[in-house]
Amino acid sequence: MKASITSFDLRVLVAEWQGLLGGHVDKIYQRDDEVMFRINVPDRGKVELYSKAGQWLCLHEVEDKPESPPPFAQTLRRLLDNARVTAVEQRGLDRIAVFRVERGPERFDIVFEVFSRGNLVLVRDAVIVAVMFPQKFKDRDVQVGERYSYPVSGIDSLDLDRDGFAKALQSAKGQVVRILATVLNLGGTYAEELCLRAGVDKETRVKDLQDRQIDSLYTALNNIAVAIDQERRPAVILQEGRAIDATPIELWQYREMERREFPTFNEALSHFLTIAEPQVEVRDDVAAKFERRIAQQRETLQRLREEAMLLEAQAVFLYGHYAVLDELLRSIREGRPPPEHGQIKAIDRKTHMVTVAVGDFDAITLDYDKDVTANAQAFYDRRKDAQLKAQRVEEAIAKTREEMDAAKAKAVKAAKKPRIKATKAMWFEAYRWTLSSDGHLILGGRDARTNDQLVKKHLKEGDRYAHADIHGAPSTVIKDGARAPETTLREACEFALAYSKAWSAGLASGSAYWVLPEQVSKQAESGEFLPRGAFVIRGKRNYLHDLPVRLAIGEVEVEGHRKIMGGPVAAVAARSKRHVVLAPGKEDREELSKRLAASFEVPIEEITRAMPPGKVQVVEQHGVELKARGT
Repeated sequence: MKASITSFDLRVLVAEWQGLLGGHVDKIYQRDDEVMFRINVPDRGKVELYSKAGQWLCLHEVEDKPESPPPFAQTLRRLLDNARVTAVEQRGLDRIAVFRVERGPERFDIVFEVFSRGNLVLVRDAVIVAVMFPQKFKDRDVQVGERYSYPVSGIDSLDLDRDGFAKALQSAKGQVVRILATVLNLGGTYAEELCLRAGVDKETRVKDLQDRQIDSLYTALNNIAVAIDQERRPAVILQEGRAIDATPIELWQYREMERREFPTFNEALSHFLTIAEPQVEVRDDVAAKFERRIAQQRETLQRLREEAMLLEAQAVFLYGHYAVLDELLRSIREGRPPPEHGQIKAIDRKTHMVTVAVGDFDAITLDYDKDVTANAQAFYDRRKDAQLKAQRVEEAIAKTREEMDAAKAKAVKAAKKPRIKATKAMWFEAYRWTLSSDGHLILGGRDARTNDQLVKKHLKEGDRYAHADIHGAPSTVIKDGARAPETTLREACEFALAYSKAWSAGLASGSAYWVLPEQVSKQAESGEFLPRGAFVIRGKRNYLHDLPVRLAIGEVEVEGHRKIMGGPVAAVAARSKRHVVLAPGKEDREELSKRLAASFEVPIEEITRAMPPGKVQVVEQHGVELKARGT
């Protein structure tokens, strides 16, 4: 099972995170080695960047985040509150992601080291101002106050030409799969994939490789690089119904396994974390974790109590031997030989402290510039501090016991709660989709990449193309649209409008049009430039006006399987007895997604894929009781 992200995973994630630019850090949470950044992104709302040291980094919502931040999270909150994200980068092909942020005149780098034990480092003006795990290495110190140095970079295999690839490969000794994984920085999964695509036995020794095999490996690497950057097909890989991996491209090694495709790799990885990780801890394990903490707290409590008793005994001893000790301290101040009643063990002239052995005490340290009374009072003051600390530890133990009881109760409740199962994956879920009231499949792009992909791969002769008359609308394809009645063409135009920026602008109605496939072209006019995801429409457009900006989300049956579908109200109502109707509003879409997921008993990802791009309000409910907030 996948245990962490790969270098290629991070390359894809960083490309998808460019939409976070301009977002502001809203809040930061921490639980052990997990840190969650809540980021408020324009036109998208709040998203959560989840990191687990050395393993995971993706947009992924975590439930039950601790509200009381530990010291590291407190520092991050203080320094990064409302900081604006200005850049997101990967360092070469290493598993290091850098979020560059600005807060007023200050600029910070949030560095995620997603390898080995992992770390999270906050850097300002090249100096570390916060670090989750202070570490010291042979070539660098990762400590607050030190200048931050990146680890020595591994080879960026995507920058190598054929000769460079061959030299890097042949400079090492061992099996080819191990050298590809480590020396060429590809990781185990992609090292095996290269061998498989190149037809090279992964256990072949590098010294035994023939030139044609090296050429095949290099070609396979280039093919993977092209797929990673241009032909992604994100999916969760299932083996006998169990999630074992999430990949940004199709891998040959998983050809015989079930794939559940997602519009973005980030969504695939988030879904993998949701269904692959254990849902609850065993109750005994929960108790064991808290018992270890309580044992440590008890040790601290016992030490503080013993310290308080010792300090009190020393103060009482001073008053009981006042005359002897007074003479001893006076003799040291005056430079005379001390009386025979005490043995001086050490004198520190810088701190004015003397350690003596007197009576029952083998070592008692006093300030010789002070008299006996002042020294005794100092011992009483220190005893009082120890008692106050002991009291706070007792309170902490009581709080830990409360947390343990609550965690046990939660584990029991979660164990009894039936696990929500995802519905069957369908190929068209890589796009926005709906079925018209007349049964025609309507597909829409989710972003510039899927707009391009949708038109290039799925707009065929006999189909129809629709688009809202507004900038920032999805390309929409009506499959077999030549046979579609006017009702389907109208619903496709409503679909294109609802998933456009008309929603986030809060419009009540708008216009859209449909055209023939041959009218859609990627060829711009001379001297013009078409950005990714954009197309030129030539010829007559069939406009429909005063279309409502509304959407329904409901439970439908597709090919005998239960699915959650979003689309025009008439299309969803024709197929679903349980659905809600939405309009632009003021409720946070993420909050409503949670409530809908609970009501329909599906993973939240299935709801968010159907949701419109902005704030919402529920205007109708049919056959479904919407769960209250917070449930």
